Amino acid sequence: MKKLAVSLSICCALLFAVRAQAQVTVTNASSAGWVQISPNTFGLPANLNGIGCGSENEPSCEPLGVFNFNVAFATSGALNILDEDGVTISDQVQFFNDSNTGLGVVTFASDPNLANIVANGTPICTEVSGSGCVQGFPILLANGSTVTLTAASDSEAVFDPFGLGADSSDELQVTGGAVITPVPEPASLLLMGSGFLGWMLKRRRS
Repeated sequence: MKKLAVSLSICCALLFAVRAQAQVTVTNASSAGWVQISPNTFGLPANLNGIGCGSENEPSCEPLGVFNFNVAFATSGALNILDEDGVTISDQVQFFNDSNTGLGVVTFASDPNLANIVANGTPICTEVSGSGCVQGFPILLANGSTVTLTAASDSEAVFDPFGLGADSSDELQVTGGAVITPVPEPASLLLMGSGFLGWMLKRRRS
């Protein structure tokens, strides 16, 4: 009986550990346009005929990408991707905490969505003809860990910066100290626990 009690304690500790390590989740909260093209990558397709914005090299109506995080950021800022002239802002990524929820938000203003550009952003790279710009930068979370945002902006050519088989105008990938997968549901945790308990009982009988 003692062994069973110890096994149950271990099982519960494992379940709470999984819960405690709840991973960062990111939700695409933007309007039409931006799509999720891998578990941790969002993209704005080069051809936006489906939402009335035309195809490649359409700077007038590309929609703002808005991505909600389930964690708070420890800091905020704006990062500029410069056009080939090294001066004009081609795209801007902003990261901040939502004033209502207190949780992190990242926006990607593309080509650029002028109404959403803020002054004094930090330049992170300059687009190169034919290869665009791909640049990662770490963001410190309020819990002390980090995630890395990698902004990818094309130069009006076929653009698949992460090899995911998508021709995108722009892409945003989130990696680093957190993985973007859903937190295990209670039912999944219960299933995991009962499986572990069954294994321990079987072992005890043998």
